[in-house]
Amino acid sequence: MNASGRTIRKVVLFAALMAVMFAWGCARAPRRPKVVEPVPPRLEPTPQEMTLQQAMRKFYGAPYRHGGTTPAGVDCSGLVLAVYQKVGLSLPRTTTDQFTTGQPVPRNRLRFGDVVFFNRYCYGKKKVAYMASVFPPEHLSEICHAGIYLGDGRFLHASSHRGVEISRLDDEAWQRSFVGARRFFREEESGSR
Repeated sequence: MNASGRTIRKVVLFAALMAVMFAWGCARAPRRPKVVEPVPPRLEPTPQEMTLQQAMRKFYGAPYRHGGTTPAGVDCSGLVLAVYQKVGLSLPRTTTDQFTTGQPVPRNRLRFGDVVFFNRYCYGKKKVAYMASVFPPEHLSEICHAGIYLGDGRFLHASSHRGVEISRLDDEAWQRSFVGARRFFREEESGSR
């Protein structure tokens, strides 16, 4: 093959390569932009919400204590119970019973003060914690943990390892173990946000 034949062959190969790259680029599905729901403007908290905020502040950093309901030591359902008592609402003591009261709230409609429930930090017969969502389907509906939604994807809860802390709902373990949420403030009390 002479020099002009090699040049033509290189040009043809280059053109074929460019055509393949162009076709491959066009064949890929376009990336869709991430849809972010707009955050409604922040309204002034109601008196009930302000009382709830003040009650929660007393628990920040409190140690975990099974069966506890005070800043000296508290468990997850005890935290929800004690904080809501400060605003004059009487809730059941256990996470399971708390989950069966209140108004169900879809995850995309959560607002400050809603109680979020999980099947994480469940305890077996040997008092060993497990996440129910990794077990057979009959465990998926088990309610073992609760926290109070703060807004912006964050919630306050009593961790058996670190005490009362703030975590994010979008962390993988919390996403996987989220079971549902309940609202205990009536619409007119919470500013109908």
